[in-house]
Formats: sequence, C-alpha cells, structure tokens
Amino acid sequence: MAKLFLVFGISGSGKTTVLAKVGNARTVSVGTEILKAYSRKFKGMDRDAIKFKELETYSLLASTRSSIFKRLAGLAGTLLLDTHACLQAGNGYVQGLSLRDCDILRGRCKAILYIDANTKEILARRKHDSSRKRANLSAEELDRLRDINVSLSMAYALQLQVPVYIVRNADAGDAAKEIEGIVERS
Repeated sequence: MAKLFLVFGISGSGKTTVLAKVGNARTVSVGTEILKAYSRKFKGMDRDAIKFKELETYSLLASTRSSIFKRLAGLAGTLLLDTHACLQAGNGYVQGLSLRDCDILRGRCKAILYIDANTKEILARRKHDSSRKRANLSAEELDRLRDINVSLSMAYALQLQVPVYIVRNADAGDAAKEIEGIVERS
C-alpha cells in the first residue's frame, strides 16, 4: 500500500519544479493521469483547456479522479500526488477532491503539503511560462484563489485526519529539502 502525500498549490507556485527535486518519493501528476483517462473523449485537448470543461463534465471528472486515486493508493512506495485543492474554471471554482476521494485516501494519505510563494513571484511565473495557458489573474484574484485553496486544504485535512504543511517556495531546492524531511518523519 502506498504512502501518499497530497501536494496542493495554485498554478505558478512552483509545485512541479519543487517536486522534481524531491529525491525520496515519486511524483504523480493527477492532472496528467486525468488527461490520460480523458484521452478518448477529449482527444488533443491540452491540460489547461480541461479546466474549462470540468464544470460541464463534473460527474465524469469526479468518477475519473476517484478511480485514479483508488489505483494510486494500491501502489507500493511513497507517492507525492501533484494536484490542486481547487481550480478556477471560468467564473466558478471546482474542488480538487470529493468526499468519495477523501474516503479512498483516508488512512493512506499521511499529510497535505501546500506549496506557496509570494504573489509577485507567482504572477511573474504565470506570465513567463509559455508552456502553459493560464488565466491572467490580478494580484487580488490570485490572493482570493490562494485563500480558497488553503481553506479547502484544511477542510480536506479534517476529512483525512492529517496535518497540513505550508511549504514556502522562495528557493525550489530548499522547499524540496523541507518536503523530504516531512516525508521522512511521516
């Protein structure tokens, strides 16, 4: 049975960069796994465009995500699940976990890691990352999204009965070392 860690953070916080530097666990992108599962239905759609489909196809997304969590929970080793507490989709928000997901993960998830950076850094990363198509948010909108994500992280932690660690990403190497320490202690 896998030792799981949920890793949240808003787009541009540096989750993927930090997790690539963590040496004592394997990272699995839940978004990539969802894209693989959706490949027949949404052939050719990029990972960022799927956010805007989620509100239309929420029940499909929820059952797909639950199936992915169930499969990952059955694996061996230590897994960092790179995902989101919530996503902004159009003028709404879609939560990253359902109660069903929490039931699957309860007892298997050891902690929630929330990777964060200051607002100016996140805005700059989002602006300069040409590999992704992200919404152009103001500092105020970004801070509101962060507040929602941190609040949902705490709610998920309550459901899963695990701690939340907020990892500041001022330097990806330092943040990765902090995560390695949390993984070792958990």
